[in-house]
Amino acid sequence: MRLGLSMLLFAGRVTQAHHPLLPRFKAAGYDGVEVPVTDGEDADYPALARVLDAAGLQRTAVGFSRADADPIHPDAAVRRRAVDHLRRLIDRAHALGCTLLGGPIHAAYATFPEVGGPDEDRLARSADVLRVAAEHAASAGVRLGIEHLNRFECFLCTTAAQTRALLRRIDHPACGAVYDSHHAHIEERAPATAIGALGGVLAHVQLSESHRGVLGSGQVRWAETFAALRAAGYDGWLVVEAFSRQDPPFGAALRIWRDLFADPREVWEPAVSFVRAGWDPAHEPAP
Repeated sequence: MRLGLSMLLFAGRVTQAHHPLLPRFKAAGYDGVEVPVTDGEDADYPALARVLDAAGLQRTAVGFSRADADPIHPDAAVRRRAVDHLRRLIDRAHALGCTLLGGPIHAAYATFPEVGGPDEDRLARSADVLRVAAEHAASAGVRLGIEHLNRFECFLCTTAAQTRALLRRIDHPACGAVYDSHHAHIEERAPATAIGALGGVLAHVQLSESHRGVLGSGQVRWAETFAALRAAGYDGWLVVEAFSRQDPPFGAALRIWRDLFADPREVWEPAVSFVRAGWDPAHEPAP
């Protein structure tokens, strides 16, 4: 297991203002950070890679599909833009030194139809776009991770079972699934059922509380989550993900309307011991 911290805790884009924090994350016990790659300039990412190397931090990447480049749009020109957008995210992840790019890449974030839902046409269009993107990812040494979101942030895939079905359509080894405990808390019946549905395709895990704040202070069933991940044989990244209003426009985009903690340290400092203790099999709940 490798422990990471999502830089989305601070903003939607990593800037020089965040660089002094990076050695502190390493000293606290993090193996790496998760870097958002949707915004910024292409040249930002090789430079950031050098800063992370100096801090001794590995990294993963997180990206979003956008409404103007929606993989499920009926207009073929928009879908071509979606392919181009995903290729750019993959190239940025590669330049950053990542082998994984996860996130809601299968459909535009927070974009909903006036009628209908995850119908055959939309699923087929998403699969077609992601299959092309997965080919590019494979050539770059990057694996894609589809993150299903809760019903208030996405509609195409809201459960692990739906994501598994979409991955069967895509049918490409460079494309897997992301499990996020926040979304699962809303949509799934139980962590074990959801994680079990992703057996063999689980590429990445984000640990996020029900209210997006400090781990262990909400309603996520953590002991069951860790036990289910171990039972599934998962041994990849566990990335701590929480959101703040430090960047107010970004916080509003993620529907963070109140301060969930006074200082981001309240999230990332105790999360190290919380996750490592939870991952210890000695803490597994009795049957």
